[in-house]
Amino acid sequence: MDKIERKTFRGMELKADKPGTFTARIATLNVPDHDGDVTVPGAFPQGKEILISAYQHMSWSGALTVGKGVIREAGDEVFIDGEFNLKTDTGRAHYETVKFAPHLQEWSYGFKATEVEPDAEWEGVKVSRILKKLEPFEASPVLRGAGINTGTLAVKSMTFSDEADTVLAAVNAFIDRTKSLADLRGEEGRNISEANVKRLQTLVDELLSEVKEAQTILDAAEPADKGKAALMKLRQTIFEMEAIR
Repeated sequence: MDKIERKTFRGMELKADKPGTFTARIATLNVPDHDGDVTVPGAFPQGKEILISAYQHMSWSGALTVGKGVIREAGDEVFIDGEFNLKTDTGRAHYETVKFAPHLQEWSYGFKATEVEPDAEWEGVKVSRILKKLEPFEASPVLRGAGINTGTLAVKSMTFSDEADTVLAAVNAFIDRTKSLADLRGEEGRNISEANVKRLQTLVDELLSEVKEAQTILDAAEPADKGKAALMKLRQTIFEMEAIR
C-alpha cells in the first residue's frame, strides 16, 4: 500500500465576500521543512480540487468531509482556496471553529510522494528528500503537534517575512509597555526600579549584538533596499529602548 504522509502549516485567512470561504497556506517551497524535506516548485498539481477533511484528518476514519478546495501555487508558497459546506452541521461547526482564531489555526495536507530524490543535498545542506511531485488527497484543520492518525506530521515554521514582522512587533510592544511604566512612575515621582533597569540594559545589549550580526549577513548578501530598511527600523527601535534607560 502506498504510504500516505501529512505535513502541517500555519497561516489562513477567511474571505469576507462569501461566508465559509477561506485561503490556507499549506506549504513553503525551496526550504527544508522540519522533516528535512524540500518541496520544489511544480510539485503540487496546480488547480487540483481536493476535499477538506474533518478536524485532525478524521475523514480518514470515516467522518464526513466538511468542504472542498483548490490548490494554488504562488511564488514560494502553496495555498488552498477552499469553502466549508455550510449546509451541513459539521461544515458550519468547522467554519465557526477556525473563524474563532484563524491566526492560530494550522492546516495539514495528506499526500503521496510520487517523485522523490532521497538523501539529497540542497544548497550545500544534506536533506532527507527533495519532493518533486506530490499527489495531494485532502487538507484538514489540525492542532499544532497533535498526533494525526498515522503518517508523518511536520509543523513547518512561518515564513522569514512573517517571523521578521513578529519579532519587530514584539520589540515595539515591549517598548510601549516600558514607556508606559516609565511615565506612570514619573507621575508618581519615582523612577523605574534598579532591577528593571538592569533587565532593560541586558535586553538592549543582546539586541544590539544580534543586530550587528544581522548587519554582517546583510552586507555579505548585498540585500535589496527593503532588507536594509527593515534592519534600520529595528535599529531605531533598539535606540528608543536605550533612550528609556
